[in-house]
Amino acid sequence: MKDPSPCTRHILIRTDGNPEIATGHLRRCLSIAEALSERGAGVEFALADQVSAGLFASFAPNGLYPVHVLDTDYRKPGEELKALGALLSGGDYDVLLVDSYFVTPDYLTALKAMVKTAYLDDLCAFDYPADLVINYDPDPPADFYTKAGRLLAGYRYTPLRRQFQGIRPRIRDQVENVLLSTGGTDDPDIAGRLMRELLKGERMQVQEKNPLRSNPASWNYHILAGPMNRHRSGLERLAQDHPNVQLYENVSRMADLMAECDLAVSAAGTTLYELCAAGLPTVSYTLADNQLASARGMESSASLPWAGDARSDPRLPTKIAGILTELAQDKQKRQELSAAMHACVDGNGAARIAQELCRMDRNHKVPARRKI
Repeated sequence: MKDPSPCTRHILIRTDGNPEIATGHLRRCLSIAEALSERGAGVEFALADQVSAGLFASFAPNGLYPVHVLDTDYRKPGEELKALGALLSGGDYDVLLVDSYFVTPDYLTALKAMVKTAYLDDLCAFDYPADLVINYDPDPPADFYTKAGRLLAGYRYTPLRRQFQGIRPRIRDQVENVLLSTGGTDDPDIAGRLMRELLKGERMQVQEKNPLRSNPASWNYHILAGPMNRHRSGLERLAQDHPNVQLYENVSRMADLMAECDLAVSAAGTTLYELCAAGLPTVSYTLADNQLASARGMESSASLPWAGDARSDPRLPTKIAGILTELAQDKQKRQELSAAMHACVDGNGAARIAQELCRMDRNHKVPARRKI
């Protein structure tokens, strides 16, 4: 998506990331910040505390965006209004973008009185009083956002990094490389449990001269395991014992890694949408309530298999392994799944959001509510 018109807006993004809420908020806000910067907008971030600031620095090194630490409790947004209000009054900002599950109606109403306010939602917790609401779930409840000045809804507004634009998926004859993305913390150790399930037949495979590539024990595994992964030490031991297992942290060119793989497993967060843009056949599962809409939506829209919820299904790793094996044995099914996923998410969502944010400013009257 190309829009040559420059943007002179000064935009503040309020979000957080930590071991409790993981990294999804930071990642998608950074994708929007990237799109805004490409249009010439000034972008700054406001974070609750040093934990979020440290994580932010690992994703956006070299001071790419100015960061303001509020020294507040991210779970109590009402208590940060004084600090955030002081920042807004002194920073000459045109737009505030908020991405937090802890917002309240009073919090957003107070902010809206100070500055044009946009809210990034995927919970539908209440009717958000904001000038702009973004929800990239496939089918948010009809007429739910009555207090939004403008609504951006659906897959078109999935905020992904620029590297996920213009990808042409390629499906190989045989499965050799599998990507595992299990969220920032992976509390239930899905990666470790799944790997133990997939590698069960390894000894038998070593004895074979020409192992079938549809056998999971012969695949190469690429596991995304960041510093907040609670089971990282166990995964490191697994990688030491198995030469076909490799761990990754803070991958800058994720689209390139996905292009090298033939199948993927992912929690139904931001990475799942990246996998759709990459057209990489994927099995999804859920770890939290806010992931349910994504998993069910992709299952309905793209026939992307949802294996279940890690919180309630102790057999989840076995189910995932079975679905992967079935996909590995059927190239046509992988091709169909790839095409359906790619059709849902084109990688231009962050640019579309940036375009709408650049149309907002403190003195511009928000147009009548409409779904875009």
